[in-house]
Amino acid sequence: MRIMTWHGGDKFRLDHVPDPSAEPGKVVVRMDSIGVCGTDVHITQGLFPSIPPKVLGHEGSGVIVEVGDGVDQSRLGERVVLNTTSHCGNCSACTTWSESRCENADCTSGMFAEYATAPSQSAVKIPDSLDLEQAALSEPASCCLSGAEMMRIDDTEIGVVVGGGIMGLFTLAFLKRRGVERMVMSEPVKARREMAKQFGADLLHDPTEGDLTEFVKDHNGGYGANIAAEVVGQPKLVAKCVEVVRPRGQVLMIGVSPEGAPLPVDMYDLHYREVTLKGAFGRGDVFARTPAEIDQINLDGVISGRYELQDVPQAIVDSGDGKGVKFLIKPNG
Repeated sequence: MRIMTWHGGDKFRLDHVPDPSAEPGKVVVRMDSIGVCGTDVHITQGLFPSIPPKVLGHEGSGVIVEVGDGVDQSRLGERVVLNTTSHCGNCSACTTWSESRCENADCTSGMFAEYATAPSQSAVKIPDSLDLEQAALSEPASCCLSGAEMMRIDDTEIGVVVGGGIMGLFTLAFLKRRGVERMVMSEPVKARREMAKQFGADLLHDPTEGDLTEFVKDHNGGYGANIAAEVVGQPKLVAKCVEVVRPRGQVLMIGVSPEGAPLPVDMYDLHYREVTLKGAFGRGDVFARTPAEIDQINLDGVISGRYELQDVPQAIVDSGDGKGVKFLIKPNG
């Protein structure tokens, strides 16, 4: 089979390796669609730790074509989305933190490939009404759902999301669906900003045309937001979210800031206004139910482009340049 191997920086190589076989407890999946993630972009830019050589890609869907010993034969032909890890349910991480941090996790193989292998548990069957391309959005969506469920929603009048990429859109949708009365999307790219409407945005803010803090106050009786989520991965935007919220407001970090980045906020202000700052990294405990959740959201137009396997490098560049909402790799045509 063909795989796209990352060799550091912006260097990739299309390799041919033997077709995989299903080990006990595992399945082989013929990949249909793999999303290009901001993490893939950040890895090539040196902003997210990863060691080459490595097959990137962790947002994949496809069809089970082989099962190993111990896996029910009825799974053959199932349409599935792949979680990147399994979980044991018994370790300290599973019981006190989240399934996605399992200390005994078994990993799914890199997905920028024609086939991937995964623990059977990690191959989650998708609803019949959800197509495979949209199902590939489950991994980023699960990170947003996990983060949104960390927030207190009681009497939340207004929420803000900074960043209108796919994760910003999902974060907005899940906060809105959980009960936030009005949601603001702050995003400089008009197409992304407009798309936020179909995900539940009530107010749209263009940061190139005015200050977000003043915009929120103008629409909230002079007060800040109850919740502000940063979904870009820029420390200065985390600081803006801290500024945007009212006393006892909540700030959610979905975007992944560079490793070692300091928090550029006035710690006295954070303390004085009793602002809560929460990090949300990964899929939490929600991956298995995420396909059904996103099946309830209007995803029309979210897929901005489709690339063949050999075009992974260009897809990563285009994604990093913000040329669309979500790009997919189609390794099998």
